[in-house]
Amino acid sequence: MSHYFYITPEEYARAAEIGVDNQTLDRRVREMGWKKERAITTPIRSLDKGRSYWRKVAEQNGISFSAFHSRLSRGWSAEEAATKPKESQEDIRSHALQAMERVRVHPEKYLRMAEQNGIPYHTFHTRVKNLGWDYDRAASEPVWSKKQAGHKGAKALRDREGDWAAQIFGKRQLKS
Repeated sequence: MSHYFYITPEEYARAAEIGVDNQTLDRRVREMGWKKERAITTPIRSLDKGRSYWRKVAEQNGISFSAFHSRLSRGWSAEEAATKPKESQEDIRSHALQAMERVRVHPEKYLRMAEQNGIPYHTFHTRVKNLGWDYDRAASEPVWSKKQAGHKGAKALRDREGDWAAQIFGKRQLKS
């Protein structure tokens, strides 16, 4: 095992008989960790002869090598990758819009109305989903300022709980 990485001239010659060059044999044994016998007896894998033909066909059809190769890596057949025309930008946009419509949560009509009224999408979505507002109200009611929200909150608390400040701070009721 101490001489495992040493390849004799006879082993190089044996590998050359089946078409394995010296560099490939060195890489297989020293870098890839193959056993010497396997590295010597395994022929070099030849690339698909038809692929170079289909590459030329792809170039003739206006399909770049990178697009052709990408299609092959995604599992397309060489013939399909070389002959199927690329989609136009218009087709790509159309597919994207169709996909957006399939996953749309809220009707576009109300989203546009909310946008025109200055209501952010997140606010519109929260009003409908969390607060249970109908689409018309969520898209048309203006966003409150912090001051308005505070006044409405205080009023709602007074309506619900009465004059809580009098209970906490012991304000006396004035007799008339």
